[in-house]
Amino acid sequence: MQPERIVVKIGTSSLVTDGRLDPDKADALAASVADLTHSGLRPVLVTSGAIAQGRTVLGDGGAGEEGRRLAAAVGQGPLFEAFRAGLARRGLTAAQFLFTPLDLCDGRHRDGLRSALDHALDRGVVPVVNENDAVQVGNNDILAALSSVLLRARLLVLLTDVRGLYGSDPRTDPGARLIPEAKGMTVELERLAGSSAGGPGTGGMVSKLGAVWIATLAGVTAAIAGAHEPRVLSRLLGGEPVGTLVRPRDAVREHGLEPLWRAFSAPPRGTVVCHPSARHAMDAGRPVPLPLVARTEGSFTAGDVVDIAVDGTPPIARGRTRLGALSLAEALSADGADDATVLHPSEYVSLLEAC
Repeated sequence: MQPERIVVKIGTSSLVTDGRLDPDKADALAASVADLTHSGLRPVLVTSGAIAQGRTVLGDGGAGEEGRRLAAAVGQGPLFEAFRAGLARRGLTAAQFLFTPLDLCDGRHRDGLRSALDHALDRGVVPVVNENDAVQVGNNDILAALSSVLLRARLLVLLTDVRGLYGSDPRTDPGARLIPEAKGMTVELERLAGSSAGGPGTGGMVSKLGAVWIATLAGVTAAIAGAHEPRVLSRLLGGEPVGTLVRPRDAVREHGLEPLWRAFSAPPRGTVVCHPSARHAMDAGRPVPLPLVARTEGSFTAGDVVDIAVDGTPPIARGRTRLGALSLAEALSADGADDATVLHPSEYVSLLEAC
């Protein structure tokens, strides 16, 4: 039987001190990952921090989009070296993998990448993964989730400065309750946890919620836990209530990596409210054409992530719209609206319990 795979992602804020990569934090994480390997598991480490490390060298040269890409290129080597050395001290070999979600959406790239990662894991080598930010500055939470699906992992662990998901904002509510476990990601849980983290646009927790959607919809259990909790990885795997554990739903539908990425790589910017027949179209995996749309809510443009709902119900799907809110409103008010596709099956994912 193939040893179980575990994908562990750690964020920049949990690795740096005063803007620089903290060698003690990196070494502690390397030790935890080594413990997983020595216990018979096959961990994959997804790590942020290259941009922060590069900026310590470039200073003002690391500002702006191009500066961030250059900072990533400068910082990637030292970041990998910190983990390579930490794992080597514990008798393990590390291998660096740099890729983007686009590589996972392209069949040829995806198959080659899966084969390379499989071979590394079969040999006991620890893959150290980062989004190739020198090409495209992206989101390592989402990349980690997609990687967990690609590798059919047992568990996705998102390590952060927050202990997990809360029912209210722990920064303002001393009695905020940690949510220890949930059965399946839901819109209600997303809104509760998102508001407790300060709402959309706060960055960290919002992207982690997207990662949890991706993993659990594809059958992978996800956990959000504090990076600095003692022995956090071994305790999680031992079944201790550390952080927040979100399990997949009972019924899991096969989802391609591309629609998962398109639907959950960013928070929704609005809602497309549809007629009830849209639900039947989505259940059958068909496009949602303009005549099935009733109205829009919120301000969004073509290509933005939106929720898809039927009047009086929670969202039934999420995906990227091909038409912005203004274009949709104009088309809906015109006589003889055509059958232009608003959402294509490759660009949306069902949120229904049946999925």
